[in-house]
Amino acid sequence: MTDPVPPASPAPPPAPVPLTGTAAGPVRPTTDADRAWADLAAELTPAASMARIDAVTARAVTTITVIGLLLTALGALGAGQLAGDSPAAAALAVAAVIVSSISVACALTAQVLTVSRRLNTADLAQVRAWYHRQFTVRAYATQAATMLLILAALLAGATAATTLLTAPAPAHPATSSR
Repeated sequence: MTDPVPPASPAPPPAPVPLTGTAAGPVRPTTDADRAWADLAAELTPAASMARIDAVTARAVTTITVIGLLLTALGALGAGQLAGDSPAAAALAVAAVIVSSISVACALTAQVLTVSRRLNTADLAQVRAWYHRQFTVRAYATQAATMLLILAALLAGATAATTLLTAPAPAHPATSSR
């Protein structure tokens, strides 16, 4: 049996690289703006990002009531009558309801709790991969929910406007002249 080969002497650490300027130039002093940007960067942790996603999806679900308000506020939907006598308003109302429903489904999908019993929290590569999967699924679902919610609000507003613009003129009661 031979003796193990001694490890090679470690290479000297690389020289520090300045944050600004050239490698040969001086580094400028840290400004208040730099510190503000650094504070904002510190908030971009995976946990904080997941909390923002949760807040947006919760807002999408609760804001969906605006669509119902827009559809009923001006009589587009009410008392079992769908958008009065206007086929265009009826089509817009149905589209608003469908898009609203899909928006809620996307928001709820983004809020599905995932627990991985096999996740080794001491293995940072596994933790990073878990967060990456969460962002991939939840962020895209949240973005879709928000965009669909905006579209549903526009459709609901168009429904109400169409209902108002296409409604028959109110009948004026006959007045008698004596």
